[in-house]
Parts: sequence; C-alpha cells; structure tokens
Amino acid sequence: MPSNEVMEWVKTIGSLLCSLPVMILLALVIFRKPLRKLIDQFAGTDVKRAKIGPVEIERELGNLAKEGKQAVETMNRLNVLMAESRLLELEITEGMFGSVFSPSQRQQMKEQINELRKLTYKATEGESGEGKNPK
Repeated sequence: MPSNEVMEWVKTIGSLLCSLPVMILLALVIFRKPLRKLIDQFAGTDVKRAKIGPVEIERELGNLAKEGKQAVETMNRLNVLMAESRLLELEITEGMFGSVFSPSQRQQMKEQINELRKLTYKATEGESGEGKNPK
C-alpha cells in the first residue's frame, strides 16, 4: 500500500474519531459507572445531592413541583374567571342587544354561551365538587 493511501486512511479515520458524536459516545462508555451512580442517586426519593469528583449537584424537586402545581392552579383559576366574565358579557349582550343581531349571529351567540356554560361548569365542578349548574 503506498504511503499516500495510508495517509488518506489516517485522515479519514482520524476525523471520524475526533467527531463530536464519537467523543460523546466514548465519554459515555468511559464514565458509564459514575453516570449510572449519579442517575441512581437522583432517582432515589431521599437523596437531594449527588457528587462526582469535584462536581456536586443539589436538587430541590419537591419545592419546584409544589411551586409548579400552585402556578398551574392559579392559571387554571384565572382561565375560569376569564371564561365566566366572557359568559356574563355574552349573556348581557344577548339580553340587551339580541334583537339587533341577524338570526345566524344570534344562533352563534347562543352556541357560544352554551359552550362557555358547559366548560365553566366542568372547570368549577372539579374545584368544589358541586359547581354551578349550566342553564
């Protein structure tokens, strides 16, 4: 084999070996035991810290989950409140100005009112267990 062909093979294989995916795969193979230990530590319910050499990671998943749940509940309540406000607006509009709208517009408004009643009923039923009866 001529030396030119050998150099081409070395260049090709060298660039493949130094590519990012290969380096990541190599690092995963080399550090599989410490990485598995870190994952196992974080999977445990009581452990809040994991340490590998000089790197120490602390988790506060309990507080984070609690804050996330509170944020979701607040957003849900805000959405229900906005839907109830919009329902009230539509009911007032229907009562005061319903005769001004065309029959198709009145029908569309009634459909929206009924749909909002159903949705707000479902949402508030889940909160209190009773909810408001849709008309």
